[in-house]
Amino acid sequence: MTARTALLAAGYPLAVGVLARFPAVVRERRWRWLAAHHLGVGAIVAGWALRGRPSAAAVNVAWLVASSAWYAAGRRAG
Repeated sequence: MTARTALLAAGYPLAVGVLARFPAVVRERRWRWLAAHHLGVGAIVAGWALRGRPSAAAVNVAWLVASSAWYAAGRRAG
């Protein structure tokens, strides 16, 4: 298995696992879950970039920015 395939194989389950619970992550301010999601999406971006697929990497970078903005705009605990 190449490094790029390993990045995608590790990144997708991690990112999607958190994504399935993302509204709760935002609502309950689960910053560790957000960090795990960002690690997963970062691995996906790196994997697509190493495969020479800049459009696939760009789509995932866009989601990384959008998910960060969603979390930042989410309800504050307290």
